[in-house]
Parts: sequence; C-alpha cells; structure tokens
Amino acid sequence: MIGPVALGAQPRSGDPVRGLALLSAFRDSLPAYSGNGLRCVSCHLENGTRGRAMPWTATLSRYPRYRSRPGYEETIERRINECIARSLAGKMLHEDSREMRDMVAYIATLNGRPRHDRVDTVKLAGSVTRGRQGYAASCARCHGGEGQGMPALNAPAVWGRGSYSIGAGMARQFTLATFLKHNMPFDGVDTLSAQRAADIAAFVLSKARQDHPGKERDWPRGDPPADVAYATTAARRTGKPLPPPRPLLTRRVSPDSLPR
Repeated sequence: MIGPVALGAQPRSGDPVRGLALLSAFRDSLPAYSGNGLRCVSCHLENGTRGRAMPWTATLSRYPRYRSRPGYEETIERRINECIARSLAGKMLHEDSREMRDMVAYIATLNGRPRHDRVDTVKLAGSVTRGRQGYAASCARCHGGEGQGMPALNAPAVWGRGSYSIGAGMARQFTLATFLKHNMPFDGVDTLSAQRAADIAAFVLSKARQDHPGKERDWPRGDPPADVAYATTAARRTGKPLPPPRPLLTRRVSPDSLPR
C-alpha cells in the first residue's frame, strides 16, 4: 500500500512508471484517497493517449491556466486533485507528495505528443425513456443492468456509489454524451448516433451518484455551462436558470485535504 508522503520528504522529480501505475490502479494503490471504483484511465482511455477521450497529450505545457469552474488559475497538480475529488469521489493528495509528482511525471512523458483536435460536442437534449432502452441494448453488457460496472471487463460503474460524483465533468449532459458518441461501446459492436448518445447520457445521469461538497461554489463568476448538473451560488445570484435537482448519495470520503 502506498501512503501519502509529507511535504519535502522526497526529491522533486517523479517516476513516470510509478505514476502510470497510480493512474491505472488508483483505488488499489491509494485506498484511503479513493471514494469509488473508478481509475483515472476509466475516462482517459488508453493511458491518456486516445485523442477522442480527453487525452493527456500536450497537457503539461498548458498549465498553469485559468479555469472558470474554480474561478482561478490552476496548476497541473490542482487539476489532478480536482479529478481525484470529483471523478474518483476521493480525497485530494498533498500537491508536493511523491504520488502527485509521479503522476505528473507520467503526464509529462506525453507532453511532446501533438494535442489532438477537439471532437464535435453533442449538444442535444436526451430522452430518459429512450436512453433506458439504449442503455439496455448498448451498455448493460459491460456496465451492468444496474450501472454497477463489471471489474472483470475493466468496465466502470456509471452510477451509484461506485461511479463519479455529481461534481465530475462526466456528470454534465453534453460532456457525457460527447464521450459516449466518440468512445462507446468500447467493444465496437455498434455505433452510437449523436441522439442515441444524448439519450443514454440523460438516462445515466438521471440515476443517483455521490454528492460533491462545495459544488455550490463552482463558477463563482456566474458563468456555468448550460449542462451543469447542479445549482451554484453565483448562478442563483445572477438569476441564471437552475437545473432540476438530481438524486444524491452520501459522500464516502471528504474531498478536501487542501484549502480551497
């Protein structure tokens, strides 16, 4: 078991081989920091190299960068921690820990690769009813009839306690629909149209998942994207339309080990 390392206890350089191992088996490597059954590579497919699946190629050179969700300039370490807290429903690492440096070191090995072109975003409303049928036909064989995932197939849970929190990017309708359209089904048995992907996304996102404490502070300038899954304080203040509430599950672990 790998535990957190105190600040300054290790040299600043990281081990990319160990970093990939952490990204590939986060829960097994860092169980105290994991809040669900996902791995980093559950979404960043092919070890972060698949161009249609939020690749890590040429990522390191883009940070620090301003991001509207937190409303400040993020370092790559903070960005990774946000994914841990939101997508893995876990607890943030010390940003100068050995584990963090190792993960950054792996991502750095992809920095010389060209950044892939953005894929076309699926900005369609989805039907939960049609999505239920589409999920049963295209997704349940790997992700399970109850969205629980199938570890033997490396197929993650897509709702429930084993899946990403409501604060994750994948909890947004357009983000999930776009990912489905360009990457699923993983076995390539069929191809999803944009509408079918939107319908399945709507169905999956209608299901309960873990909460993300502090999500109301997101997009502090009042500029949340149209498909954000939850209301924010700034959106309420500026009179923006608010999304309907979604079913939430109690958080397994607290996300914060760092001040926000």
